[in-house]
Amino acid sequence: MKNLVIIGAGGFGRELFSAALEAVGFGEQFRVKGYLDANPAALDPFAGYPPILGSPEDYKPGPDDVFITALGNIASRKRCAEMVEGRGGAFISVIHRSASLGQNVTVEPGSFIAHNVVLTVDISVGRHTDIFHGTEIGHDATVGNFAHIYSLCSIGGNVRIGDGASVYPGARIVPNRSIGNGAVVGIGSVVLLNVTPGATVFGNPAAPINTNFN
Repeated sequence: MKNLVIIGAGGFGRELFSAALEAVGFGEQFRVKGYLDANPAALDPFAGYPPILGSPEDYKPGPDDVFITALGNIASRKRCAEMVEGRGGAFISVIHRSASLGQNVTVEPGSFIAHNVVLTVDISVGRHTDIFHGTEIGHDATVGNFAHIYSLCSIGGNVRIGDGASVYPGARIVPNRSIGNGAVVGIGSVVLLNVTPGATVFGNPAAPINTNFN
């Protein structure tokens, strides 16, 4: 049996631990060993979680260790994943048992599929990507690497979501659209047009916004 190590002991890490206990393969293919976090006291206010084993910067993977990131910041997620992979660490996907994955749906290692996610048919999800609870994605969609799709989103068929893109809670994306690499779709937005790489859009209909504000 493999020992799952969660990278990141913040709120996302605690959520992922809870989901892992109800994930496909828990208790048969893997168990949860603990966390990696730069803050050794990150879990002090909380009870019932496995220990912090060290930091991502200095942890040496054991022979039965497997990993998953729980970091909302995409740059940090990429950096930590690459550090662990550079030391030979292997990643697995964590898929909640309540998620619905249809015919020809693939989820690459390092990705997290939360409870009540629906991935209909012929969908590919890349590496180190997170899809949160209640989100639905239609047929023939593609989600890239290191993407972050929050809860209760509705994503139409044949949508392309690029590497490092973020789609915030409650967003709606009509079919046959493209969300470029590193783009951000704001909370509750309705996307009717393609979103260019690196752009931030918000509203109904979604339109580019100036992100230089406090």
